[in-house]
Amino acid sequence: MDKRQRIIFTMLELVVKQGVYATPMSQVAKEANVAVGTIYHYFDNKQEILEEIYKMINQDYGVVLMANLPDTDFKTQFEAICLNLFNYYIGNPLAFKFMEFVAVPPLMPKELVEAVREYTAGLIEFFQKGIDEDHLRNDVELRLLMQTASGCITSAVKLKEMGAIELSEKEIKQVTEMAWDCVRKH
Repeated sequence: MDKRQRIIFTMLELVVKQGVYATPMSQVAKEANVAVGTIYHYFDNKQEILEEIYKMINQDYGVVLMANLPDTDFKTQFEAICLNLFNYYIGNPLAFKFMEFVAVPPLMPKELVEAVREYTAGLIEFFQKGIDEDHLRNDVELRLLMQTASGCITSAVKLKEMGAIELSEKEIKQVTEMAWDCVRKH
């Protein structure tokens, strides 16, 4: 891992663990095993590193969610996307916690949030196709529909992360069914 990557991943670990404002650049430098000046060689400030993390996670997210979708009906593909999201967050707890607790306004500027949408274009197209083909509700704003579906999954991940529930395969299937019930056309 090169110095730039070490800085990014160290910042990710620290801001998730102790918060943005409690993470000084000196600590990032020390734990990344670089000089403070090296950080400023690659990044102008802490915000720029946070934005790079946000972009990186969104790129991963966009690829992983649409990976290995079965060539079957829409609902089965939807369930596969939900399972991909669940597995991504369980397998990447730092990414999950960053997106839930750090990557929120005002820390992430609206322009950046809009710009990273290109990474999730496949997901947006999938949901739009679901609306157009009468699989999904058409009486709800697209972004709200997508957020509602992902909210079911992220709520389950939160419960698992907190140790409140173990989440068996059956329960994960139930969560994807609940997500489907929230967004499907009735």
